[in-house]
Amino acid sequence: MFESITKFTEEVIVSYGLLGIFTVAVLESFIFPIPTAIIITTGTALKLDPLIVVVVATIGSVLGAIIGYKIGERGGRPVLVWLFDEKKISRVDRLFERYGVYAVGVAAFSPLPFKIFTISAGVARMSIIPFILVSIPCRFLQFLLFALFGNWLSGFL
Repeated sequence: MFESITKFTEEVIVSYGLLGIFTVAVLESFIFPIPTAIIITTGTALKLDPLIVVVVATIGSVLGAIIGYKIGERGGRPVLVWLFDEKKISRVDRLFERYGVYAVGVAAFSPLPFKIFTISAGVARMSIIPFILVSIPCRFLQFLLFALFGNWLSGFL
């Protein structure tokens, strides 16, 4: 499985470059199963400029997060149940109850599945401005770490 993900990310980078990274970042924030961090690491390992990759991925990811938010806002809980396991949804609900918008920040920075948090934020009718304002720096920082790692790896290729 890891080989197929690696092959996919390399093909996206070679074929589409920054547009591919942007597209994966948008889709990964609300539906796509391949983490943006993997494609960022691959892109910078293949010598794309790390800062440009991070900015492009952050913009794409936050736009995708807004789409996820709107899906949750309009589709409600049935969309969450259709897309995700009820056990995961219950955990996210508890995190939202306890931490509010900070739960989105943790998901945006960590390896937690960001997409479930973006859709859940819409379902919960979280205020969209704080949602966006916490997503931007947290996604940027996560992506920066992976870009720097990929850049470091490029020295071995």
